[in-house]
Amino acid sequence: MKKIIILAFALGSLSSCKDFLRIEPVQQISIKTELSTKKGVLEALNGAYYNLRSTEFTMAAFTYGDLLSGNLNFSPNSGINPGVVSPPINVDLLYDFDDDKNSSELAYFYGDSYALINNLNLILENLDAVPDATTEEKNEIKAETLALRAYVHFQLYKIYAQNYTYTPDASHMGIAYVNKTLKVGIDYPARNTAKETFNFLEADVNEAIPLFQNSPAIPAGEAKNFMSKYATEVLAAKIALWKNDWQTAFNYSDDIIKNSGISLALSADYLSTFAVKESILELPTTADDSSYLDALYNFGNGTYSEFTLSPDVFNLFETDDTRKMLYEKQSLNTKVGSATVKLDYLFPTKYKTGTKGLIYRLSEVYFIRAEAALHLNKITEATQDVNKIRNRAGLADLNIPLTIDVLLNEKRKEFPMENKYFFDLMRNHKNVVRNSGCISTNCSPTYPNDKFVAPIPQSAVEINSNIIQNPGY
Repeated sequence: MKKIIILAFALGSLSSCKDFLRIEPVQQISIKTELSTKKGVLEALNGAYYNLRSTEFTMAAFTYGDLLSGNLNFSPNSGINPGVVSPPINVDLLYDFDDDKNSSELAYFYGDSYALINNLNLILENLDAVPDATTEEKNEIKAETLALRAYVHFQLYKIYAQNYTYTPDASHMGIAYVNKTLKVGIDYPARNTAKETFNFLEADVNEAIPLFQNSPAIPAGEAKNFMSKYATEVLAAKIALWKNDWQTAFNYSDDIIKNSGISLALSADYLSTFAVKESILELPTTADDSSYLDALYNFGNGTYSEFTLSPDVFNLFETDDTRKMLYEKQSLNTKVGSATVKLDYLFPTKYKTGTKGLIYRLSEVYFIRAEAALHLNKITEATQDVNKIRNRAGLADLNIPLTIDVLLNEKRKEFPMENKYFFDLMRNHKNVVRNSGCISTNCSPTYPNDKFVAPIPQSAVEINSNIIQNPGY
């Protein structure tokens, strides 16, 4: 059999363990051999989840939504140039809305995402011929794989394409939606339009949702560590939200809230365990119980994150808002002119709880339903959903009418350092306003803006002449 492309899988036992993704996918073997058995297919799917974790939680990709929107500031350097406050070199150009296409700070995210998509396509194309898997097992594997494919494409879209309503008919450039394996040196996919991209996204989630069974395909970890019916419905609701398809967004979010069996974390638990009880999709930690987000955001053990919470966010919290307690204040040596002084910085504690590789939680679903309801003129229902989150934080009901700006402000307070706010601004055609502590050369860019999307890595454009570079780069 002629190999189309070499696929790296995570090999080894799939028995239950703390970190079922612990084995790095380094061994390359024949696709035909690997995907000829259920065990091989499950190892391939396991490798896909492993790669999703390492792709999703890179510094540039996971800080993107907070960095560009003004939710993040920076801590003073502790090594070279101690006390100097500057953006990390891994994201400094992104912070200025001026990433370099020739050495993009998101280059690995782009390439690794498409490599992951190609591996998922290989699973889908070989699954039906596997002789030792039942129909139910194949359906679950297919559902998870389709949902993962949609999820990775959606993440790519949010960074590399303008929001769906950027043009009235969504005729502007989307991304290359790859739904078949690519032959090296033969297949060179072009970018689809935004409308075509979302048609593919919807097709994948719509096919996946009815195929889900009662248990994940991989017999390890927890159910929330895998794509599931309700995790995929969150994705479907977010896709609909980006399209301004308010009824579909409302329907999916309403179904999750009413039927998933998942409840909001209680006020008493929220500060100690954060989102453990309301997590819908959460990639597991490593075998030693560390996570990418520990290193990315936490303060402790003689080290501290390069990122801090911006006062732009913290000052939004009302006096009695218990969410303020999810951030710890640390006093650090800081250069101010020629002097070194102690200044206070805010670091999150939410990732020191049992919540680690968080992707979706129920609070976000309440905000999706609220935003959809607001646009459907269900003002009372929308306000009730927002108030439910406020009440959990120890606050009274809103005392002003609910508008989209009020809703986005409430949502911003709930999700700092969870990679969301910039995308909410962009799809709602809002300007970026970065005030306190902004040291960028471009603190407050306005919408619309070519630089609200990142450049396609130039190496990808040079390899594939069908890929058109984003305007402005």
